[in-house]
Amino acid sequence: MKANTNQQAGRFIFPNQGLDYELIDSGNRRKLERFGKVLLNRPESIATWKPNLGKGTWEKAQWYFFEEKGKTGVWKQNHPAEKEWEVGYALEDISLKFYLELTSFKHVGLFPEQAANWFYIHKQIKRIQAEEVKVLNLFAYTGAASIVTAKSGAKVTNVDSVKQVLNWGRKNAGINQEENIRWILEDARKFVEKAIRRDEKFHGIILDPPIFGMGAKKEVWKLEQDLKPLLESLMQVIDKNQNFFVLNTYSPKLPMPLLKNMLKETRRFPKQFESGTLGLVSSSKQQLGLGNLIRFYT
Repeated sequence: MKANTNQQAGRFIFPNQGLDYELIDSGNRRKLERFGKVLLNRPESIATWKPNLGKGTWEKAQWYFFEEKGKTGVWKQNHPAEKEWEVGYALEDISLKFYLELTSFKHVGLFPEQAANWFYIHKQIKRIQAEEVKVLNLFAYTGAASIVTAKSGAKVTNVDSVKQVLNWGRKNAGINQEENIRWILEDARKFVEKAIRRDEKFHGIILDPPIFGMGAKKEVWKLEQDLKPLLESLMQVIDKNQNFFVLNTYSPKLPMPLLKNMLKETRRFPKQFESGTLGLVSSSKQQLGLGNLIRFYT
């Protein structure tokens, strides 16, 4: 399997326009964002610099997230705003909406920087010549990538071990009238093991594994120790002739140099691949790097 990339490694990769989202400003370990018509002020640990915009702009945020012990916290309402709403996304002939809501983990159900991958996935699906393009999305969260993938013409298998986010994904699919997705509540490793036994193949593989997690049956997942064996298994279910692969990691314990070393030691993983930092650019021209990105295609 010889992988291709037409982009330089080690760079920032930002989403194209299309998602109704704006990173307005960042600094003092926080970020000011607009998701559709709702403005949020929430923590961002890597934003250690000073904000570019003044206090008056930041105070326009309708919701402010206060972090408590651990990773949870509470939202404080500063101005009238909804707790649940939808945000639009457009890509060529695709027009979608995603359901958002405030959660106690500061998240809202969508990671806007992932729109860069949605564009990439869409182009790869259009490139592959097959009667039916099959794509596997692991650790799929609320299913945004799965819905974009299905709308691009692929048959999608969406796997997550958390019932709540799987149901959130189904809700997003319902909003967009998308039925070409198979929803699987299972530990990612167990699903892939079964796919190997079934000799199942996928043209595309997408995965965004957490730092730590629990499987559907309380299986423990630790990124640094479990990612490599999972990748070796995935190389057995990816189509050898026409394929694409997208991996995101957000762990400070697995910086890009260590991740690249891991990939070099991973059996069957291509020697050549695209690498970069998935990020966002604010309206005040700040670059916010958010996670490692690895991609390849054949």
